Amino acid sequence: MLSNSKSITDAASDYVFDLLKTRLPSVYVYHNYRHTEDVVDAAKKIGNKSGLNDEEIEIVTLAAWFHDTGFIERSDNHEDASIRIATEFLKNNNYRDEKLAKVVECIDVTRYGTAPANLLQEVMCDADLFHLGKDNEYYDKSDLLRLEWEKTNNKPYSELEWLKINIDFLSTHKFYTRYAKKVMDEGKAELLLKLQKRYRKKLDDKSDEEKKDEKLELEKEKLKAKKDAKNTAERGIETMFKNAIRTHVEFSGLADGKANIMISINTLIIGAIVTVLLRKLDVNPQLIIPTFILLVVSLICIIFAVKVTRPTVSSGKFSKDDIKNKTANLLYFGNFYNMDLKDFKWGMYEMMSDKDYLYGSMIQDFYTLGQVLGKKYKYLKVCYTIFLWGLVISVLAYIVAFMVTPMQPINLFE
Repeated sequence: MLSNSKSITDAASDYVFDLLKTRLPSVYVYHNYRHTEDVVDAAKKIGNKSGLNDEEIEIVTLAAWFHDTGFIERSDNHEDASIRIATEFLKNNNYRDEKLAKVVECIDVTRYGTAPANLLQEVMCDADLFHLGKDNEYYDKSDLLRLEWEKTNNKPYSELEWLKINIDFLSTHKFYTRYAKKVMDEGKAELLLKLQKRYRKKLDDKSDEEKKDEKLELEKEKLKAKKDAKNTAERGIETMFKNAIRTHVEFSGLADGKANIMISINTLIIGAIVTVLLRKLDVNPQLIIPTFILLVVSLICIIFAVKVTRPTVSSGKFSKDDIKNKTANLLYFGNFYNMDLKDFKWGMYEMMSDKDYLYGSMIQDFYTLGQVLGKKYKYLKVCYTIFLWGLVISVLAYIVAFMVTPMQPINLFE
């Protein structure tokens, strides 16, 4: 609560001083109590020159005291925290709500990119950046702000970068009150001209070696990006071939497994016919035709199943002309298993040194494997079809034989 001898602005001054002294992080070398005090003095001066009455001077003064107190909590959107701190203080001191609302508006208008809506807000905006028109103050404050940004953002700024930031800001900034325009615009224009001259001089002073290094670094980055993209594409191609060939090999193994099943089943059927039924056909001659059908079906199934699993092997040799003409596929064992290790290593090195030859061999290997796999499944389909329908026909033939002529008893153990 206020004492009888202390005004609300004096109380705010003491409160903000203690607040920033005890809680403001040391990295804020620009947004500190000194900056706040400068803004308060500028707000009073501009307010008086702009014709504000005592109550309005009090409002902008309070807004000036509290406008940066939010930095004790955070740097981004610190205005929100500043408004909350000011509101709590002024309510605790029974400040009228309608005046408090104007204080809040004046604090909020200091947010970057916000345009003032009335004279009070114009005074506050001009007071916050009053140093922009003072050549003797600007450079020191700019250096402090640069140091603060580097510490809070953990990012160093080069001289050229910082000059560019300042030029861009001054080029878009404008004062709002008549007094600030009259007193500060000319100084700000002169300051902007000096900064632009310094910026151009910095660009011109860059040595040819630095420019060359920058260009070389840029070329290295471009080359590295191209190389990374190329390596990524090549790894993708190799992965595609690896996965596709592995899948085809798995399908080939699956086909061989199915063919082996057919060989085993039909071998058992033929064995049973030869060892049991053939010796009893003189007793039951009506079974000759069904048995013959079953025997032929099983034999044909075995033939097609064997064609599925039967390997095809070439000569196992290649010549140097084959390598030079890129006609020998060294990724297939049938082209080198009879070669000497020395000749094989020479051929492999030749292939690996030629990307087109290597990829061509991988494509050829992939294609050949697909052709072999296609034949395997074609024979396997024929084998299973013959087995299915042959078995059905054989069973039907046995049924007809049993219905036409009764079967004589057969002793399987004779």
